[in-house]
Amino acid sequence: MIRFSAPFFSGSKNIKDLLPAMLRRRKSEWVGKAILDVPAGNGDTSHLLLELGAEVTASDLYPEFFRYPNISCVKANLNGTLPFAAASFDVVICQEGIEHMPNQLHLFQEMNRVLRPGGRAIITTPNYSNLRTRLSYLLLESEAYRLMAPNEVDSVWASEQAQTIDDVYLGHIFFANVTKQRVLAALSGLHIVEVHPTRVNYTSLLLLPFYYPWMRLAGWLARRRGLRRKPSTPKRAAAYAELAQLNQSLTVLTGGHLIVEYEKCAEAPEVVAGLRGNLDLATAKT
Repeated sequence: MIRFSAPFFSGSKNIKDLLPAMLRRRKSEWVGKAILDVPAGNGDTSHLLLELGAEVTASDLYPEFFRYPNISCVKANLNGTLPFAAASFDVVICQEGIEHMPNQLHLFQEMNRVLRPGGRAIITTPNYSNLRTRLSYLLLESEAYRLMAPNEVDSVWASEQAQTIDDVYLGHIFFANVTKQRVLAALSGLHIVEVHPTRVNYTSLLLLPFYYPWMRLAGWLARRRGLRRKPSTPKRAAAYAELAQLNQSLTVLTGGHLIVEYEKCAEAPEVVAGLRGNLDLATAKT
């Protein structure tokens, strides 16, 4: 069962304030934990975690922008293999990184690889699942109705040292809505344990009475049809129930940001074995 808390109506809507506030509320959990902060950016989150008693490893595509000399920042590209051994960390924090990644499945797999059994991953990203963004995508295929759709002129930045496309900073090109994150996590051996509250987006809140009843109805019809047309296994029923939770959550539908926490529940071979089971089931039916 995924935990949700209601979004709040006042305070900062900036993720640079929201994530630190959440980390401070749970400060006792980080003491002595090995935590990877990637992408670390200028290092503010890494510095806070160090103050809270964690053993911090920072990593970023551009470590030259990291501004805390008492913490080393390792160069790493989230499009490639992270330069860390398997099962090295208790927690991985990926703040405002996933929406820049063309291969988001690879990112989830790498987080799972470097996490210890039962470890946690915390991913933050603009909320591409709230109602304002859903309407914006309908109008312009953009994350906000005042912005052009992602493009190579506004959304891409390269440093003087960039030699390949992997060295280029890609902007908000790769939407990472919550249901997409969920399935990529499941394919990587992670599952959602909590969607943390953020400040409400007031446009999404205003849209809620008009859209919510129809969303509930559409979700019920899709779930009913899926369970009728395909074998009703416990695994399928659980997946559908979790999707219904996410699609009906007020935290997701009205929150300005997504802060999603995952737990490592399986290694890669176990995930593949589960997928083989799905294939066998489908083959048996045909």
